[in-house]
Order: sequence, then structure tokens, then C-alpha cells
Amino acid sequence: MKSKWLAFMLIAVIAIVPGIFTWAMNTEVTAKAASVGMATQSWQASFSVSLKKSKITEDNVYVTTEKGKKVPATIALLEDQKTLVVKELVPGNYQLHVKKEAFAQGGLNVASQVIPFTIIETLTAVQSEKELQQYFKNLLKAPRDEIREDEMSLSAKSEDKATANNESTTNNQVEGVEEGDIVVVKDGFIFTAKDQSITVVNAKDPQHLKQAANIKLKESQYISKLALYDNLLIAIGDQYIEKAGTGMVTASFYDISNPNKPKHIRDVGQEGYLKDIRIAKDTLYLIGNMYPNYWVLQQEQKADLKPKTYDSLTGEKFTSLPLEKISILPNTMDGTYSLITAIDLKNGAQTTANTKGYLGGSSGLYMSENALYLTTPIYEGNTAIPLEKRAMDMIWMPRAADTQIFKWNINGTTLNFTGSTEVKGTVLNQYSMDEYKGNLRIFTTEGNTWDEKSTSYNHLFILDEHLKALGTVKDMAPGEKIYSARFMGDKAYVVTFKEVDPLFVIDVANPKKPAVLGELKIPGFSNYLHPLDATHLIGIGYDTEQRYDSYTKRNFTVTTNMKMSLFDVSDFKNPKEQSTVKIGGKGSYSEVQYNPKALFRNKEYNYFGFPVVQYEAGKGDNIIYKGQGAQIYEITEEKGITLKGNIMNATNGEPYENWEQVVQRVVYIEDVLYTVARNEVKSYQLKDFKPLDTLIIK
Repeated sequence: MKSKWLAFMLIAVIAIVPGIFTWAMNTEVTAKAASVGMATQSWQASFSVSLKKSKITEDNVYVTTEKGKKVPATIALLEDQKTLVVKELVPGNYQLHVKKEAFAQGGLNVASQVIPFTIIETLTAVQSEKELQQYFKNLLKAPRDEIREDEMSLSAKSEDKATANNESTTNNQVEGVEEGDIVVVKDGFIFTAKDQSITVVNAKDPQHLKQAANIKLKESQYISKLALYDNLLIAIGDQYIEKAGTGMVTASFYDISNPNKPKHIRDVGQEGYLKDIRIAKDTLYLIGNMYPNYWVLQQEQKADLKPKTYDSLTGEKFTSLPLEKISILPNTMDGTYSLITAIDLKNGAQTTANTKGYLGGSSGLYMSENALYLTTPIYEGNTAIPLEKRAMDMIWMPRAADTQIFKWNINGTTLNFTGSTEVKGTVLNQYSMDEYKGNLRIFTTEGNTWDEKSTSYNHLFILDEHLKALGTVKDMAPGEKIYSARFMGDKAYVVTFKEVDPLFVIDVANPKKPAVLGELKIPGFSNYLHPLDATHLIGIGYDTEQRYDSYTKRNFTVTTNMKMSLFDVSDFKNPKEQSTVKIGGKGSYSEVQYNPKALFRNKEYNYFGFPVVQYEAGKGDNIIYKGQGAQIYEITEEKGITLKGNIMNATNGEPYENWEQVVQRVVYIEDVLYTVARNEVKSYQLKDFKPLDTLIIK
């Protein structure tokens, strides 16, 4: 019997030992940390293995100089039990030491960790190819996530400002900062972009529209923006450069002093893809991202991972950005470049372009006349998600995140990095940010509304010119998220939503003590807020209705028709929905709901309008296409919202809209309104919307 027990125990040991050995061998610790941090911020290091809070002591976790001398520092373990935060270090080169005893999980491969990092006071350029290569090699060693992812009174003046020739202007967020659009107007001519071409329409005689010119770009160049500066037409888009083997953001410049014969004068490009453009103080800024294929370092000893640039003024050659124009943004570790090219537009844009590359990707931007802000979400402590899959990840598995903010002071083609900081939550879009009297105001949503285990909250942060916190309003509308925001001088407005639409009025006159003044709850929500005057806001979005799910035994909210509201905020403590209209039926939509550039404005007539595609509810959950076109409303404090022009093209039995015929923009020149689609331009009298002419774009 004894021998049987010994045999059984031996078999058990043989069965268990491989498991123990495998467990021991699979506990290798990997670390992810930025190589550079700012003295004004904390620096973080994240590990693949949890740490013991009780073991975070001066003996087990400490910081030394690069020569091994211990230095005083504040070190804390975050709630995820895997991230260490280091604070209170002066600029210099350091090493974080984490002894193996500090890790919660044992094993043969658990070893003490030594992580080098640098604290800087001001941003400096990369010093050598070796430093750049090491940055990317550190990324290859780092643990990967399971899922990889490749406003204001001043604005009101800008947005409703007409040119001296009484023509439409782009609906820009900030006065003095041009954003560009797919349709622009100058001196009686309409310039409209379509794929690889620009059509120039002579609209001086609205009853006889003429195609004045057609600018053909390269087949690989897709235009997404047009902008005007004096007699320059600038076409911006993405282009695949076959001989360079990469994608480029390209700006093509044309002299349109004679609009009938545009003359190409220059091309400027930066590698990657376009985020957006801005024109301020005679300077064009191209802002984009580039994601280098640093995995080639696994097969090659060396690889050129510097972004490429191109300028036809200096020749046909694509050149790598020199090291002195590349910097590593503090507390970033996602392997993406943020690229900014600045071009002086004076004297026909004939000066050399200045491109800067910053390692540290970005997804959002806001720009005033004097400063540029880029933002990026930071997931799970210090883990930044690579940009090429970020959008898809957020669709399928949205995750809570914080936001890192980077700031540059701008002066023409000179860019000076000011600093960075982090705030709780994520930013919806550029209208959630605003600079006022040197301070940045920013709305964020923390958490996810779909996650029933944790409540989402909405915050307002006010930061000074150095991105230091001044004041906050926290925890607004628990369980909801931000759908739109607008800043108007010393007041801020934000719409949150889950089942009803609360409009919050916030006093930001004292940046150290912002406070919610009033709140309005109504059905539906606004995707976009636009100032009518100092005490009235236009909201454009959706109406909603409550339904009951018999399976889950719960109510849920669905969108129905489009909705436009006029909010009276003259009594800041008691905002009111003064007037409202419903547009179309279920399934109806307008580009203006997600792209404010599609908003038509005419101050003389108090007109506001936008393209519309109309549907109505059918049987069950089906929707029926009813037509497309544009709608123009008169909106005033006295009369509210009144439909003036219903420029709709009814369906001829089509099941859905024809993309080529859908109105993309509505513009005006003098007393004539024009609707612009991909394949046609139509003119109407502005006073009564009587049709005048139709031009088919060829």
C-alpha cells in the first residue's frame, strides 16, 4: 500500500512540476516608460507584473542619478498596481530602480528593473541617430495592450463676419484663425473641391453660371481642404507618393489673380496623414500624424525612421527631417510623430517651409492666434494607444481615458513648445476647448456611459498659460457624456446626454472659481452649438424618444428626427428653449451635425441654413427616403426660428440619396444663394429662393 501511495505522489509531482516551471518561466517583467519627462509634471513607468504596495519602500524602489547616486523623489503606486509615478525631480538624467522584491508575482524570471529616463525643463531636439533608434527599440520591448490601435463672443464676431464683397466665409471657430473648407468663395467665383480636381465657377451672373476653370491634380492626390489667402488658392489633402513609398500631406498653391487661369506655383508636403490646417497671421500650418514602421528594427540593425518632407521650391527630392527638427514630447510612448509644417504666405508663399516633428501622437487640436494645442487620450495609466487603430478601438471597445495636452506658442513659422499636462477624461472635439485671456478652458468626459459598473462624469478644467490648473467644475451630469460645447467670453455652455438633454450654463469669468449657474433639461440633444448673440444660442441635433425593451425589461432612448432649438440664456440661472423646429423624420440628417463648416450664415437676413437629407419612419424600424437639398431659417431673438427656404429635391423613387447630387455646402454672393453638390451648382434669389440657374460640373 505504501508503494502505491509513493507511486501516486510521484505521478502527481511529475504532473505539477511542468506547470510550476511554465508559471515560473512566464513571469518575465517588461516595463513601459517615456524616455523624457518635464520637470513641471510627474513621470510614470508601467510594468507587466503587479507590484506590492507594502513593498514600495526606499530600499526596494528608488531613483538615482545616471552615475548611481540616490536622489530624493516622491514615488507612488497607482490603483492599477502596475504603474509607478515619480515626482519632484529637477532636470537631469536619472534611473528608476525597482527591486524584484517589490513585485507581487514571483518566478524564476522576475528580476530587478533599472529604467533610465531624463527630466527636462524645456524641450530639446534629438541629439543623435542612436538616441532616436533607441526610442523605437524601447517600444519594441514594451508590453503591448491586448487591443492595438493603429466658442465665445470673439467667435461670434468671426463667424458672422462677411467679406468686403458681401460673400460667404468659412464658419471658423476663432476670429483671425482660418480653418479652410471644401468650398470657398472669392470675388464672385466659387471654388469647390472634388476628389482630385478643383472646379472654379464664375457666379458673377447668377442667371448664367459658367465653369471658368478646372484644376486637375495628381491621380494619387485627394483634396480634403481649400483655403484662400489674398490671391492664393491652397488645396490641401493626402497623397500617396509611389517613388517615396509613403503617404504625404500635400499643400498645393495656385495663383488665382486670374481665376479663369489658375497658375500652379508650389507644392509642400510632410509624411503621414492630415489632421487639420490653420491659417493665422499670414502663416499656413499643416498639422498631421505619421506612424513609422519601427518593427523593421527587428530585421535590420538600422532604419531611417525620420519623417520625410517635400518642397518643390527646393527640388523634386524627398528628404528626411533632420534630427535638429525632431523632439520627443514628454511622457509619451506611442511611436507616432506629430508633424507641424509652417509656411509664410506673404509675397506669394515663396519662402522655405519649416517642418517640426514631435514624437508623441495627437488626435485633437485647438488653435488661437498665438498658440496651438494638441491633445491625445492616455489609456490605463501611461499607455498611449497608437493612432492608426485608435478610432476603431473606440468604436468596438470604448475605454475610459485621460487626456494629455501639449502647447506651442506660435509666431509665424516659429514654434516654441511651452509644456504639457494631463486632465481627467477625454475631449469631444475642438469646440470643447477655448483660449481666453491666455487661459485654456477644456471640457472632458470621464468614464463611459455604457459601463454600468462605473459612473461617467463631465468636467471643466481651466489652465493658465503654463498649463497649470486654475479652477475646475467637476462631476457634472453623472452617467451622461458631452455631446456639444461652446465658450462665449466669460460664459461656457455644454450639452450632455443619455436620456434627456441638459444644457449647462457655466460662469467662467473668474478662472479660479468657475461655477454652474443654470441647467435646462429637454428631450433630445444638440450636436452643435452656435452663438446667435451674447444671450442666445442655436442648437442643432436630434430629437429622441423613449422605448421599452421587453427582453431586458428596460427603457432605452432612440433618435428620431433632426431638431434645431434657440436657447435663451439671458437669465443665466434659468436657461430656456425659446423656439424649436423638427426637421424631416426618423433617419434625417445633416452634415452640420458633425461638421460645423456646413453651416450657412447671412447676417443681413438673419439666415442660418444647412444641407439636409430627409427620411421618414416606415414599417417597423425601416426608414423611407424623401429627398435631399438645403433648408434656410431666419433666426432672431424676437421671432425665434422661421423656415424661409425649403430648397429640397424630392425623390423620384430612389431608395436613398445620390451621393453626387447631395448638397454639400450653401454659400451666398451679394443677394444670391448657391447650393454646391459634387456634380452641380444651383443659384437662387436670396430674398425669395426663386431658382435662377443650374451648372453641371464636368
